[in-house]
Amino acid sequence: MRSSSLARLGWVCGLLLAFTACRPLLQVSLVEDARLPAPRFTVMDPEHEDRPRYSNLQVVDRAGDVYWALRAEPFGDEASVASLTYGEAPAGFIVVDGPRALQPGGRYALFVVGTNRGSLHFDVDAEGRVREVAP
Repeated sequence: MRSSSLARLGWVCGLLLAFTACRPLLQVSLVEDARLPAPRFTVMDPEHEDRPRYSNLQVVDRAGDVYWALRAEPFGDEASVASLTYGEAPAGFIVVDGPRALQPGGRYALFVVGTNRGSLHFDVDAEGRVREVAP
């Protein structure tokens, strides 16, 4: 009896892991010719063609310091947009932190979180050009 209960519990845990691990990620990218002071980003959601679904956004540097943080207000994913510009909060979002000026020579990461999540790591060169880099 005990081993059959453990077996069922194992199956349930396995199915939960399988379903949650397979969720598609939000696809975050830079708009071509992104530059300081306000690079532009796009967010695509493979599960929703009309617009991505997210409720929080955060830009941090390599030390983990927050440069910009937004939260949907009211909380939820109804206000998320497919295109955003650094430092400009989309309608329906409130600024939680920042924005602080991105610095030439800096490495940053943009995290977009909701039902799904996505991220983009990027560097700023000495001339202020922004380019995607591997994490």
